[in-house]
Parts: sequence; C-alpha cells; structure tokens
Amino acid sequence: MHSPLDPKHEERRLAFLHGLGLFDSLPQAAFDEVAALAQQVCQAPIALIGFVDSHHQWFRAQRGLEIDSLARHQSFCAHAIQAPDGVFEVADAHLDPRFADTPLVAGPPSVRFYAGAPIVVDGDIALGAISVMDVQPRRLSAEQADTLRRLASLVGHLIAQAHAKAQSSRQANEELLAMVTAGLDMLAFIDCDQTYRHVNQTFLDYNGCRREDVIQKTVAEHIGAEPYETMVRHHLERALSGQRVLYDRKAFFKGRGLRHIEVAMLPMRDSTGAICGIVMRAHDIEDLKQKEERLGLVVRQMEQKTLEQQRFIQIISHDLREPINSINNFSQLLDELYRPLLPDDGQRYLDFVRSGVLRMRDLLDDLLHYVHLDNHQPKSMPVDLNGLMAAVIADLDSAIKRRNAIVEVGPMPTVQADPTLMRLALQNLVANALKFVAEGVQPHVCVSASFTDGEHAIHVQDNGIGIAPEHHQAIFGVFTRLHSRRQFDGSGLGLSICRRIVDLHQGRLLLTSNPGQGSRFSIHLPEPAFARRSIE
Repeated sequence: MHSPLDPKHEERRLAFLHGLGLFDSLPQAAFDEVAALAQQVCQAPIALIGFVDSHHQWFRAQRGLEIDSLARHQSFCAHAIQAPDGVFEVADAHLDPRFADTPLVAGPPSVRFYAGAPIVVDGDIALGAISVMDVQPRRLSAEQADTLRRLASLVGHLIAQAHAKAQSSRQANEELLAMVTAGLDMLAFIDCDQTYRHVNQTFLDYNGCRREDVIQKTVAEHIGAEPYETMVRHHLERALSGQRVLYDRKAFFKGRGLRHIEVAMLPMRDSTGAICGIVMRAHDIEDLKQKEERLGLVVRQMEQKTLEQQRFIQIISHDLREPINSINNFSQLLDELYRPLLPDDGQRYLDFVRSGVLRMRDLLDDLLHYVHLDNHQPKSMPVDLNGLMAAVIADLDSAIKRRNAIVEVGPMPTVQADPTLMRLALQNLVANALKFVAEGVQPHVCVSASFTDGEHAIHVQDNGIGIAPEHHQAIFGVFTRLHSRRQFDGSGLGLSICRRIVDLHQGRLLLTSNPGQGSRFSIHLPEPAFARRSIE
C-alpha cells in the first residue's frame, strides 16, 4: 500500500477529489444530517465535514461553527487524513505545538479538543474527515470513536457510489456523443471550461487538422483570440448558461476555404441536471447562400422583365391598336362603298383583309386580357351570378342571333369573386360553346350551378363537337388549337384566360367531354365563411 505522503498517492487522491464534481455528488442535506449525528453522538459543540485539497481544507457541513475554508497547513484534517484507518485525536490543542498558533485554537472559538475520522474511498484514498471539536480538553470514548469512524465510512461509501454513477453517466454520455458526432455536419462536444472533448471527422476535414490538434484545446486556442472574442465568445457563454443558441457566420476553414456556416450550440446536462458542456453543430450553408444570391439575381431580372412587359403592354394597347383600327375602319368603308365596283377577285381579297384585321383585333384583345392577368390582384366581393350571366348573354347577343342558338341559364348563386374577371371567364366559356358546334347543328348551351363539399360550381354544358380525353389538358395551353381557323376561328387563348382567372380565385376549372357528345366546363369556387348561397 502506498504511504499517504507518497507524491503519486497524493496525485491520485487529488485527482479523485476534483474529478467529476465530487463535492456535488451528494446533496447538501446528506452532509448536514451526518454532521448533526456526529455532534450528537460525540456530545461536542462543533461538528464539521471537510475535504482537503493541495492548499486548503473546504468545509461542506458545519454545526456550531460557520467557516468555509482553512489553509491546509492550519488544518486538523490535513493530519487526520494521514492515518486513514483510525481516528485522529488531539486532547488539548493549546499544548500541541502543531496547532497552538492556528486560527481556530489561538482565536475564537478557542478550540482545545479535536477528533477526526478520515473519509476514505477506493481502499486508501482519504479525501477529508468528519470532525468534532470542543472548547474543553477531553477524549472520545471508545464507543464514540467507533461511531465517528463508522459515520466517516458511510460518507465514503456514499461518495464512492456517487462517483461510480457519475463515471458511468460520463462514459454513457461520451459513447452517445461519439455516435452523435459521426455525421455530415461539423460536430463537437465542448466542456464547461470551453475545451474540446470530442470532434467528428467532418470537423477535422474542414479544419484540416488531426484529432490530437484539437482535443484538450480551448475554443480560443483553436480558432484564435480575435475571432473568438468578436464572433464566438458571446454565443458560447450563452449556451453554457443554459440557452439554445443558433446563429450563422462566415468562417475560413483550412480544409475548405471561406464558407458560410449555420452554428447551433445546445447545452448538455448530467444526471443531476447540471450543465456539463455543449454540443456544437456547424452546418455548411455556403451552397444555399450562393443559390439565394442567384435567386435574388433572377428576381431582379424578373422585375426588369416585368417593367419591359408593362412597356410592351402599353405598345400593344396604343401603338398597335391604332393601325389595326385604321385598317378595320378603311376596309369597312371599302366594303360599304366600293364592293360593287370590285371584280370577284377584288371582293375576295377584301374579305381576306376584313377577316384578317378582325382576327388581329380579337387576338390583340385576348393578349391584353391574358397579360393583364399576371399583374392583376383580383378583388373579392359578393357577386350575384344571375345579374352577371344576364350581362354575358347581352354581350354575346349578336353571336347568339347569328347562330340561332338556344342559351338557357338556371338559378345562379352569389359567390365571392372579382366581377370583371368572372364575367370574362364565363363569356369565354359560353362563346366557345356557341362556336364549336358541328355544321348544321343548332347550338344549345345550358348554364347551371350546384353546391357540393363547400364549393360552388358553375357548369357550361353544350351540344358541340366534344373533345377527346387525350386533349383535355392540352386545350388549356397558350395558343393551343385543335382545329384549323377555316373550321373554327379564334386566338387559342380563351381557355388559357379562363383557367388563369379560376386559379386567381383559388378554384378549379374542370372538363367533362367526349367526341360527338358535347362538353361541360365547370368552374369550382371555394365558398368563404361569409359567402351567401342564393340558389333556389
């Protein structure tokens, strides 16, 4: 067995003493109860439990004397721990040259008698002692000395158990950390002294270093004093105080260069709930930041394109419409005043001009409608579709009469919508229903409404040529035509405009159709909580 004064033994004793927060291994109440019991059994006015380190004795429990610490060379316990197997007694400290001049003897409370039983762990490591003192010279009875020794043994046993539990918990934490720190992000465990205890391979790869270059170094030593003070210290101290910290910064990594990283610092607690360090996770977001910059550039380019689009709309609205109107007006005058004077070929050519300019005017109107939708914020107000459908029928009166069509409109609801856009959508659907009818067939259009599952649906049913299922999606594309202009005129934008309008209302535009069986287009609009139904 090692001598208590052996330097290696003392090194082992101090390591055990300071390891894993030994003084916090037992609750304060346990120390207080043991001290009270020692005081009672030994019938002493003072009872203390103290632990001796390299320079001081620190008291964990006091009965009859308020004292936190003593210098080791002035301590009774420093002598008591030299005899781990027995009880150290001083019958009259005034007569003992080792203690006569010490503060507790020479000054208040003027201690005369001392007895201390060493607190021993791991067989021969005396950490401190349970002590009793008196202001009168005396000695303990054999029974009192044995009880004091047993109390010290009990405390040593409890401390050893707490120590083993702490070691087991620390080992489990270390194993867990070792598993957790294996990943794509940089991960590290930093203890309460801001010292690296664990790092994963990604951390080493980014920093271009070996594990031994980092472990046991402080954060300031690893990253440098200046970046530590300006960028890391505040966050690290917040995390060690118990806060969850998340921030991002740019940092230069020896193995990766300048990178933008997102850093998370998460406090970790031991089995007693005390903070034992933090887990630091650094996620490389450099690629994300570069994508954000590219996205920002695209947004700026789109904003520029929007300005160009607005200028283009102005050109269409004014500069193109004016010559189209001129051609239309003068071709109409030619038709009215000079048609009889023209030969057959001239009349045919004039008809080509008239149909071409009218088609150009309709295309221009549809283009303007379509382009304006991208910049249009739809209004939201109650719209009585009964009145709106009456206006649509009035708009299409000439086409209805020209084709001798039958148009039936059933009871309509009041919906929450943009009245101008909804009128345009329904007008396009009814106009298509009038147009796409087989030669010699009288157009018959039926407009009805229903309400199912919180949605209003407006149906436009026709007896037209129908649409094959494989074309049901394609017809909603811009400038999509399934037939030549000789068969059916139009710009190919009408259904695209309808779908865009319905999308702006967070609705759906559905089609039910087969060749030769007509078509039914249905606008489904969700009903807000405040919308009113008026279908009778």
